[in-house]
Amino acid sequence: MEISSTVFSDVLSPLAIFSSDPLIQHQAGVISVESEWEESPLNPKNRIDSLDPLPPNATTWRIDGADTDGRRFFAVPVFALDKPPIRIDVYVPPFEEYPRTLRSVLKPESVLWSSRVPDLPIARYLIRALNYWSGTIPDFEREYMAMPFGSRILVTKLSTSLKENEIHLFPEYEVEQSMMSIEALQNMWNLDKGTAWPTVIEVSESRFKKQLHEAITLVTVRDDDEVLVFKSLLRDQRYMYNELKMLLSLKPHPNLIPRPRYVVVKKGKFGGRRGVCGFVIEYFPLGSFKARLLSGEKSMLRLEEKFRLAKQVTEVLIHVNRHENGFYPDLKPDNIVLRERKEGVVDAVLLDLEQRGGWFLWSPPEVAYVEYLEIIATGAPGCAVERKKVLDLLKGYIPDWKPTGQKTRYFNSDGGFSAPWLALLGERKKQKSQALEKAQVFMLGKLLWCVFEGEARVRCGIDHELLQENDAGKTKKFPEFREAPDEMRKLIEICTAGAAQWESEKIEGVVLKGGRLYPAGAAETGAAAAEEGTARAAKEFWLEEVVKAEAFIEGLLHSGSKRNSVVAFVSSRPTLVEVLAELRRIEKSFSNP
Repeated sequence: MEISSTVFSDVLSPLAIFSSDPLIQHQAGVISVESEWEESPLNPKNRIDSLDPLPPNATTWRIDGADTDGRRFFAVPVFALDKPPIRIDVYVPPFEEYPRTLRSVLKPESVLWSSRVPDLPIARYLIRALNYWSGTIPDFEREYMAMPFGSRILVTKLSTSLKENEIHLFPEYEVEQSMMSIEALQNMWNLDKGTAWPTVIEVSESRFKKQLHEAITLVTVRDDDEVLVFKSLLRDQRYMYNELKMLLSLKPHPNLIPRPRYVVVKKGKFGGRRGVCGFVIEYFPLGSFKARLLSGEKSMLRLEEKFRLAKQVTEVLIHVNRHENGFYPDLKPDNIVLRERKEGVVDAVLLDLEQRGGWFLWSPPEVAYVEYLEIIATGAPGCAVERKKVLDLLKGYIPDWKPTGQKTRYFNSDGGFSAPWLALLGERKKQKSQALEKAQVFMLGKLLWCVFEGEARVRCGIDHELLQENDAGKTKKFPEFREAPDEMRKLIEICTAGAAQWESEKIEGVVLKGGRLYPAGAAETGAAAAEEGTARAAKEFWLEEVVKAEAFIEGLLHSGSKRNSVVAFVSSRPTLVEVLAELRRIEKSFSNP
């Protein structure tokens, strides 16, 4: 199956159970024999002039990267470098809307798994397209710099001819209008204004250097040359505000991202109100633990380094959980950065305190199951009966549950906005339940597997992670063990109690191979008809998952029914303190055999 804009609903989420027959769904993209030459990249009319990099003196644009869906590029005109960041990104059409000839040459789907986006054919072509387009607009620099924060460049049509592309600079006022003022946040949070708040600066006091991620911009501030991170969100701003609140509330810890240096405000283009558009934190140039694992850095593979990192992450999780509303629901190698303590010795630093939750493969089943039902309740096409059934289950477990979206404005919510995690937080506050902590222990167990097996991804089941690694069939999958000591294997197993992978030796799913999605087994055998079975395999996988999810919630709601085994698995997991003690004991056994 080709990757398309519907891949989330067709494959990567419970919405796959509502997808139509893949044999019908994907025939629209088949090229007939008669039109092969018309569509062929060898046909002179279909050829792109060049995809070679433009000389430095000939280009007026730079691309730093792309979002995880391949639809959003972090492109900036050269004149905007060292100017205040205004977060104007470039949005391109869905993969399936590219002319087939152009798609075969530009391979836009490669953005999903490449770590070198600027070198990809699609990025090189976009540079040429933006170069040509902006050159046709009189006084483009003045118009661009006058745009509201978070505006867009929309590419509505791509062609082999630069002249035929359709590109528009679109002012977006909603981002600025949804920003909260400093005063509003201070009144909501009731933090000590004298000591809790960092220095407030205007966005005009920062200077853009590079866009690393949808939320991460490298900047300098005022006249200082130190490179820092400006964190801002153009979608779901509520998570940014919740993270700011957490960072200002938590006590310092050597393995926790330090409190913000600055809070950044922006005067709106419409109405003139100043709102918080982000905050500035320390930059860690060594990058993430995930990037280090992918690079094959030998020092991170030494056993002593593995134990150090494992203990540090566990210790900082204990620290976060001691806060009244503290918990960490998105533990994975991406969210751990490295800080050099001394030459050859690095420490782990936990960042990203948004508390929005994590990917399905990392979330414990007691959380993921609720998320599955939330997705069906809000996104299932038609199927009113199924939606009502799911909604009744959700309301039974979380009485005040209601759907939210990317445009939901921020309101003060202790613990963020993830319904299943907030439910666990409520149990901790009211009943002193350990379920919230043990849900995090599940994620810690998967992280420990990555640490001691030297793997950057868990590669089990189906979710967004499978799009990040092309041709990953030969790599290890959780819970396959080759390197972890025996006692670490036992610890990882009890931490991840309830993971479906322990119930079956082989969990069928979908893999990415050669830029296309296939059923896991068929891709390995090279079956000719494998592509047509992808949506069917995803549907079968999610049908089983949704049945488990419904049974789990029903077991919680009806004491007379058979309770799902997940409940017992949760209670069998250790606490964070117990995990730390076991890590120290196992480490000591290696130093004193």
